[in-house]
Amino acid sequence: MKNHCLALLSFLVLFLAIPGNGFQASRHFGNERNQLTSSSSSSRSPLSSRHAIQSDGDGADVKEKPPSESDSNNRRRFLSQTFGALSSISVVQAASANPSIISSIQGPIQDIIAPGHWIGQLVGLNSKTYQWTFPDASPEQVSKALVDVLQDLTPEQKSKLYIPNFDITRADSNNVHVRTWTKNEWLDSLDVSLTTKASSPSTTVAKASFYATGFLPTSIPGAPLINIGMAWMPFASPGPRGEMLQDFRLRVLESFVAKRLQQNN
Repeated sequence: MKNHCLALLSFLVLFLAIPGNGFQASRHFGNERNQLTSSSSSSRSPLSSRHAIQSDGDGADVKEKPPSESDSNNRRRFLSQTFGALSSISVVQAASANPSIISSIQGPIQDIIAPGHWIGQLVGLNSKTYQWTFPDASPEQVSKALVDVLQDLTPEQKSKLYIPNFDITRADSNNVHVRTWTKNEWLDSLDVSLTTKASSPSTTVAKASFYATGFLPTSIPGAPLINIGMAWMPFASPGPRGEMLQDFRLRVLESFVAKRLQQNN
C-alpha cells in the first residue's frame, strides 16, 4: 500500500507539472505499430490531434498520418516520466501482444470495477454505445458471428483496431463480453447485449458498448486502485479518421459481423 500511495503521489505531481494538461488527458500507445510499419510510432493523442486515413470500405485497412510532435510531446514525456517512476515496481511488456502476468491478474478486477467508464460513459470520450440491428438472425447466430469475427481477425486488423490480445469471457445468446488489451496493456472492454426485436422476432438487436476501463494500463501494480483515484479525470482515446477510437472499433466490428452473417446464410 505504501508503494501504491507513493506511486499515486508521484503520478499526480508529474501530471500537474505538465503545462496545458487541464482536466483532459489522453492515453498513449507508444510503439503500437512498430512491427507492421517502419514509420514513426503512433499514439493515443490529445483530441486536438487528428489522424488522416484512407479506408477500403470496411474501415479496417487504414493509412494513418502521425499526429504532430507539438501535440503529443508533453503527453509522451508525461507517461515516460510516470513509467520511469514506477519502473521499480512494474513489469511492462509493451513489445508483446500477450498481457503480462500482472495484467492477467489485475485485468479481471479492473474489468469489473471499470473506473475509467464511470465518467467516460457520461461525457462520451472513451466510452461508446451503439445499437446494432441484424435482420433474419437469431441472438445465437449473432453471438457466434461476433466470436468468429474476433477469432479470425488478422494480426494487421488487430493492430489497426488496437486489440492485439483479447479474452472472450462470455459468449451466449444473451451477452458477449470481451476484455481487450493493447500492446502497452491498456484494458478496454467490449460488452454486447442481445435481444430480439419485439415487432420482429426474426431480427436481433444488439446493444454494443466499447469502453476504456482506466487511465493507467493494468501492467502497473495497483492500477485498479490508482485508477479509482483517477476516475474523476476524463481522458480521451482518439482513433483514425478524426473519430474516437471506440466509435471506430464498433463501426468496423458491426460491418464484420454483418458480413459474417451474410456468409453463413
